[in-house]
Amino acid sequence: MNRRHFLISSAALALGCRARSSSPTRRAPWPAPTTEEAKGLRAENATAAKNASRGPHLRVVLQEADGSPLGHDRARLLMARDLANDAFPAPIDEQKGLTLVGLANEPLQVAVRLKVPDFGEIYCFADSGGKGYERDQEVDFIVDAAATRLRRVREAMDAQRPLGIPSDPELDKHLDEAARPVPREAGAARTAAAYASLSHGLHAGERFTLNLARHRISKLSAPRKDFGFGILTHPDVGGEYEKHVADAFNFGSCGWGTWKDEAAARGDAPLDYARADRSVDYCKRLAMTPKIYGYLYAAKSVTPPWIKPEFSTETTAPAIGRFKTGWGFDELRELYKKIVHNTAVHYRGRVPYMEVMNEAHDKANIWRLTHEQMLEMARTVFNAARDGDPDVKRQMNHCCLWGEYAKTLNPDGSRMWTPYRYIRDCFENGVDCEVIGLQLYYPQYDLFEIDHMLSRFLDFKRKLHITEMSTQSVDGQDPQSMRPTSAPPGWHGPWNETMQADWLEAIYTIAYSKPEFECVGWWDLADVPGKFWPYGGLLHGDYTPKESFVRLLKLQERWGVKKQNVNA
Repeated sequence: MNRRHFLISSAALALGCRARSSSPTRRAPWPAPTTEEAKGLRAENATAAKNASRGPHLRVVLQEADGSPLGHDRARLLMARDLANDAFPAPIDEQKGLTLVGLANEPLQVAVRLKVPDFGEIYCFADSGGKGYERDQEVDFIVDAAATRLRRVREAMDAQRPLGIPSDPELDKHLDEAARPVPREAGAARTAAAYASLSHGLHAGERFTLNLARHRISKLSAPRKDFGFGILTHPDVGGEYEKHVADAFNFGSCGWGTWKDEAAARGDAPLDYARADRSVDYCKRLAMTPKIYGYLYAAKSVTPPWIKPEFSTETTAPAIGRFKTGWGFDELRELYKKIVHNTAVHYRGRVPYMEVMNEAHDKANIWRLTHEQMLEMARTVFNAARDGDPDVKRQMNHCCLWGEYAKTLNPDGSRMWTPYRYIRDCFENGVDCEVIGLQLYYPQYDLFEIDHMLSRFLDFKRKLHITEMSTQSVDGQDPQSMRPTSAPPGWHGPWNETMQADWLEAIYTIAYSKPEFECVGWWDLADVPGKFWPYGGLLHGDYTPKESFVRLLKLQERWGVKKQNVNA
């Protein structure tokens, strides 16, 4: 289950789950799977504007490894990105084997998901020697992508050379193979050589990323005992499930207060905190640091009917501004100010972290607020949290880090926020926080690109949490998840338990090596009906551990941060 259902109502968790069970076959009382919110999370499905040919444009040649035109399932995912790596709203026209990309008044790079032989299905980037594309031209994407990757890896290695990272013959071999000349003449030999170069460049980047992270860890003066291993809490589920939580996790995402009725919303106490209190008490009992939710999350599933806007549509884009009668912008701002302030007061001195706002970067915006209104809401609620608790660490949380949805413009013609651009605008407009939260459900980007994306957020000089992440242990669709029609591509081939464990180990290693990252949270722990990510748990449905859970415990032991079992 993801936060969208964890936060919607207390009913699904509060009913039928009072008694604890020691049976490993007991399933947690998650709600039935649904796709209401899952649709909005498929950022890759965003469609750019058309008619790129009306102005200056690139002609991007896209081929499979066998020389055939790139399949539509991946060609449609092509996006323009600025050189800072934010999605750019350029017009894009897909043709068979050739995609037209409109040029802009700034240099652009191009990214698309490829099936790379001997590596996997992954997003690859082409940036014209690091300078970006600015003029009409034809681009053989695979050739430029191979050159782009090799150059980026070499630049990253040069930048970190003073650290004295030990040599790695396997890495050197990949670099040598990636540097083999690619034929100049178009044809099958050129495409095959470019794909081979790209594959080795991808492997080289991942090996360097992990070598760097492990080297940094080896140089730590002491184990990071305060590093958070986070999990979503289910305080009414005991038995083997609770034992595994106690063994592996020291940081808990707690339940949110439950909405009362509209009269209470207009009064002084809009929320009932019983559910959240149980979560906080659960964390305390299991020696876990709790994080509560403040909480402004403008999504349909967590918004009560009396303030939902009076329209029905899939889009949540801003700059239209539709509201429920009697609940305009000013009324909503005061309501959420009250909620956040009251929550901070309620947990003052007991809970050190509070997530105040979630996915506000042109993702969760059911009232279609303008950017100016959203920034005003952010200022209001973050100030309210500080007024309610002078010491609480306030967090803003973000999904879709690559911002693929920003391939298009907002209805008012403004450029959509990516998470990075949203955070930047918040800080430039009087919004402040102590912690930035990042969701990381992106195995379709390789470790080198994931590390690069995470490192962008170091610019803001705040502590960072990976608040949610998951990936699969079984290939294909999972009808019992909240994404029943999704089948994310395999990172290095079809998903299995070992590959899930490898991915988990890699992400934890990268984050643990960076002192700015305080916590990594997995979402969710077990493969029970209604969980968010397809086959994304670290436990099977009967609560027996997968290889990934065992790997996590071994990592903690290796780093000297294994939790002392509170039940021992």
